[in-house]
Amino acid sequence: MHKVLVCDDEKKIRETFYDYLSAKGFDVTLAENGKEAVEKVRNDYYDIVVLDVMMPIMNGLDACREIRKISDIPVLFLSALGEENNLLDGYRNGCDDYIVKPFPMSVLAEKCNVLINRHNGNKLQKELSCCGIVLDKNRATVSVSGNEISLSNKTFYLLALLMENKNNILSREQILIKVWGWDYEGDDRVVDTHIKKLRKALGEKSVHIKTIIGRGYSFREE
Repeated sequence: MHKVLVCDDEKKIRETFYDYLSAKGFDVTLAENGKEAVEKVRNDYYDIVVLDVMMPIMNGLDACREIRKISDIPVLFLSALGEENNLLDGYRNGCDDYIVKPFPMSVLAEKCNVLINRHNGNKLQKELSCCGIVLDKNRATVSVSGNEISLSNKTFYLLALLMENKNNILSREQILIKVWGWDYEGDDRVVDTHIKKLRKALGEKSVHIKTIIGRGYSFREE
């Protein structure tokens, strides 16, 4: 059951959301203002936060900024303000989606499901694990057989790229673009240098970093 935090300063609206979303199978918690919503996110886990924009004490925009300091939980804004600049303000302050009032309740429930599923799918990709190597993008750490190792930023992203594309061959050019960027003007042999550093750091697990002569590099499970 997905946990939803709904924040709106109007009691009748909160109750309507509670009744509808509960009937759709959500575990619903209510908050009256942005400050209360932020505190609830600090103290409990939710799959999504539904925030009204215009509220007393702390409005939805300010609340979203505070939530973003502590969590990447999906935030869905609800507002009667539907001009282009209003929507842009919402996205610039960290929301994942924005619904303009009035709207069908079915749309609210469906958007909640879509945002939660998308977030959960992305979250799985933030930790890569294979062959005793665990790379955590959130914490920027890598462990080998349970022991944390130290990598430079470029070497870290190189390993992440190889693991995300395991069993596929990546050319030096592809690696350069993904890790160093389109505007990199140096020698493509910088990839070889970082591959050597990566292999040294991985120790016995370096056998999974394969050189494919004439084609590039690949992370292989065997």
